[in-house]
Amino acid sequence: MPWPKAWVKTTTTIAIAEQIPEEYHQHAKVFDEKEADRFPPKREEDHAINLKEDAPAVLDCKIYPLSRDQDTKLMEFLEEHLHKGYI
Repeated sequence: MPWPKAWVKTTTTIAIAEQIPEEYHQHAKVFDEKEADRFPPKREEDHAINLKEDAPAVLDCKIYPLSRDQDTKLMEFLEEHLHKGYI
């Protein structure tokens, strides 16, 4: 059985290789920003999460206030992941 594409060793740029400790070079793909901007390919093992019919559309929960720094970081995170299409 051939290795999945995600496990195939790839070459990395020198700048990335210099920043990653040698014992992790085999996992260099994990640290690559370009690779992180995409979802893995569809697989046979993928499955849907089906909610129960009577599941609430919105969860009523407590809201905890964030500091200005936390709020800024949260907004940056949300914008980045919306742009990538993750959410």
